[in-house]
Amino acid sequence: MKVLIDAHAIVWWMTANSRLSSTARRLMGSSEHQRFLSLASLWELSLKVNTGRRKGLGSAIESLRQAAAAQAIWILPITSEHILRVESLPLHHTDAFDRMLIAQALEEGLTLLSADVGFSGIRFR
Repeated sequence: MKVLIDAHAIVWWMTANSRLSSTARRLMGSSEHQRFLSLASLWELSLKVNTGRRKGLGSAIESLRQAAAAQAIWILPITSEHILRVESLPLHHTDAFDRMLIAQALEEGLTLLSADVGFSGIRFR
C-alpha cells in the first residue's frame, strides 16, 4: 500500500501519542508499505512551530526530515500537477494544507492516513 501521512499523524507517531490508532501505528512502522510525508505537511508544521501552536518539535522540518529518513518515509514534493488538482477540487474542505494532501493523494494514487473527520466521505480512488 502507498500511504500519504497527514501532519498530525506523523507528530503523534513521533511523540508516541495515544491518539494514533494501533492500526495506524503498525502501518507507519512497517517497511512493507511505501510511506510518504508531503512537503505541505512540513510547511504546515513549521508554521505551527513558529507561531507557538506546536511546541516540543524543535525545527519541524529538520526533526521530521530526519525521522522520516530514518524510517524510509519519503518526502513528497509539491508539483504543478498537484496544484492543478487542488484547483479542480470541490470545496468540501477549505484548509489549504488539507486540500493539497487530498490533491496529492488523488494525483499519486495514495491512501491518506489522517484522523481528520473533514476527510470522511471523500473518495480518494
